[in-house]
Parts: sequence; C-alpha cells; structure tokens
Amino acid sequence: MIRDDIAALHARTVMFQNKVDNARKIIRSAFAIDGIRAYVSLSGGKDSTVVYDLVRQYLPSIPAVWSDDEWWLPETIMYIDRLRGSGLDVRQIRTTVIHTDWFEIAGDYDGIPGYAKQQDWNLVFLGLREEESNVRRMHLRTLGPLFNSRSDRFWHCNPIYNWTWRDIWAYIVSTGIDYNRAYDRLEEIGVEPEYQRIGPFAVDKVLGYGQLVILKKGWPDMYNKFCQAHPEARLYG
Repeated sequence: MIRDDIAALHARTVMFQNKVDNARKIIRSAFAIDGIRAYVSLSGGKDSTVVYDLVRQYLPSIPAVWSDDEWWLPETIMYIDRLRGSGLDVRQIRTTVIHTDWFEIAGDYDGIPGYAKQQDWNLVFLGLREEESNVRRMHLRTLGPLFNSRSDRFWHCNPIYNWTWRDIWAYIVSTGIDYNRAYDRLEEIGVEPEYQRIGPFAVDKVLGYGQLVILKKGWPDMYNKFCQAHPEARLYG
C-alpha cells in the first residue's frame, strides 16, 4: 500500500525517532506522579492503538477501556477481540456520550469517566493529536500533553499530541503491531490517509465529515442496515 510505503520511509527519519522519544518521556512523567492509577482510553482507532502499545512498554498489565456505542465497523469488533484473545485487559462498556436521537444508549455507568471513578483510577492516557482539528490544537497547546483537569479532577496524558498521521503509520509499520483492518478498507476505497477515521459514525460531531458517505461506499450492507433502523440517516449518506 502507498500508505505503508510512505510510513516505512518516514520511520527512518530523525524527526520520527524524536517524536517517539518525546512520547516515551511524557509517559514516564505520567507514571512518576505520586499515587497514579492509570488506564488507556481505547477507541479502536490508530492513535489510541499506538498509545496503548507505548504505555504497555512501561506497564504491560495496564487496563484499556473501549467505549461501545452499538454501531461499530466489523473490523473494529474483530480488532478488540484479537486484543482480548491475546490476554490483554481490554474492558468494554456502553457509553452515554451525546449522540443523535437516532438511537438510545443505556448502560450501568456514566460513560468511561463514571466507570473510571468506580475503578479508583485517576489518570487516562489518550490518543488526541493537534493535527486532527483546530479545537484539539488549541486545547493541547494551552494545557500541554500532561495536565490535571479542573473539570473532572483527573490527570490527562496525551503522549502523541504533536504526531502527524505519517508518524502514526510509521510507528505501526516499523513495530509491526496489530491494528484495526478497517483502515485497509478505507485505503481500498480511496480515502486519503490524513482523512481516515475509525469511530462511531452516528455521533453529531462526525456526521459533517461524511462518515456515512464513507460507510455507504466501504460497507454498504452495514449502511443499509443502519438506514433501515434510522431512515433519516440517508440525509447524510
């Protein structure tokens, strides 16, 4: 794949190696905080996949939490199952984040934050990157990659905050770690690497990015199934 060829070349650069070293430094700083009890927020996407691998180099048994909001690509489910099958502590909970009114989500916890508090965790490793949006860029540049949030009194660590999509794929290709094969399907249907997204496609904030259009092209059976359940979805696809 062209994506992998680009990544393999980028993995040899000093710039990429510096990014990896800096990410590891940030992770070490997080674990150096007194009384830290951490977990990884795992979406099944490439960014959290890389973060999970980096963090497990310091704490192999660290738990990861995958937020299930019902509608996910089959490759995402298979990826999560592979992680569990390899013996990793990947936990699945239902989320209550703000969705469209197309479907209702019910769960025992108030999303991942509620579950995290019940587990007595106080730090989360995330895969947020500045490149993804102006909002995230402003957020990360203002607060830094490691900060204690006043809103939830929780430590947030974003070790790959300044990585590009090339850095992400350089890490995946050079280390050979497993990843969500839905990215291969996105590559097949012509979605450029910088626009490839894996996540819930019925969330308000991603509808405008054409997620349902991509779903229709790459996974037509799933698109039709979703539209049968929620006919108004065809307005976006």
